[in-house]
Amino acid sequence: MNISVLMSVYRGDEPHWFDEALQSILINQTPDQFVLVVDGAVSELVENVISTYKSKFPAVLDVIRLENNKGLAHALNVGLRHCHYELVARMDADDISYPERLKVQKQRFTSDNTLDILGSPAIDINAEGVKLGKRGVPRSHEEIYKLMWTCPLVHPSVMFKKDRILAAGGYSEELKRRQDYELWFRCADLGYRFANTEEPLIKYRVTDDSHKRNSLSVAWSQYKIGLKGVSSLGLGFKARMGVAFPVVKALLPTPLRKLLIHVANLFDPRGRKHG
Repeated sequence: MNISVLMSVYRGDEPHWFDEALQSILINQTPDQFVLVVDGAVSELVENVISTYKSKFPAVLDVIRLENNKGLAHALNVGLRHCHYELVARMDADDISYPERLKVQKQRFTSDNTLDILGSPAIDINAEGVKLGKRGVPRSHEEIYKLMWTCPLVHPSVMFKKDRILAAGGYSEELKRRQDYELWFRCADLGYRFANTEEPLIKYRVTDDSHKRNSLSVAWSQYKIGLKGVSSLGLGFKARMGVAFPVVKALLPTPLRKLLIHVANLFDPRGRKHG
C-alpha cells in the first residue's frame, strides 16, 4: 500500500511551523507522494519554504496552486483528487508528525482490510512547541461510533482510504469550520469502520489564537452539525446534550473558556489526559 500525504497551506500559516510540519513528514519519514495545496496567495517566507522542499523532493512533493483562497474544505477536496494512492494521510501546516507515524498507520491498514479511517491520540503543544498534555481518543470502532458527538478523531492525525472519502462526498464546502466533524458523521452513517491507535502519532499545536477562532458562530455551526449527526446515528440523550457544550464554551471570555476546558477535560469521555 502506497501513501499520499495531503496538506493545505494559506496566508495565515506561520512559516516556521509550516517548515517543521514539512520536515516531520518529508525528512523524518518517506511518503510516496506529498500533495500540498497552496490556498491562494501566501507570504514570501512561506513561498521560500515551499521552494526549499520542492528542490529537495521534486519527485514526491506535488504543489497545487489555487488562484483564490476558498477555504480548507475546497482545498482538501482539490488535493484529494490529486492524490495518487489508496491511502491518504492528512496533515496540517502547523502540526508535527512523529517519525513512525506513516509506518504505524500503514501497518494497521495492511493487517485490517475492513478499516476505512484511522486516527491517533495527539500531544498538545503550544506556540513554542512545549508539551501541554495528551489529547486522548477512544480506540475501537464501537467506542468511536458511540462518542461521534465528541469528534473522537484528531483530524491531522487521520489516515483514510481515498475512495471511501470520495464516495462519501468529500469535505462539505458549505462549512467554514468543523468540516471533519461533519464528514465523520456521514462516514459513520454509511457504515465505515473507524479506529484510533494507542500511541500518539502527532504533536497538535494549540495557541491563544486557537481559542479565539472558536467563535460563537463556529460553535453554533458545530452544534447544528452535532445535533443532526446524533439524530442520524440514533445516539442518546447524553449525546444530544453534549453537542451544546461548544456553544456554552463560546459564550465565555477567553480566560474563563480556558478554565472550563481544563475542568471539562477531567471528565472528557474520550479519555483526554493533561500534564
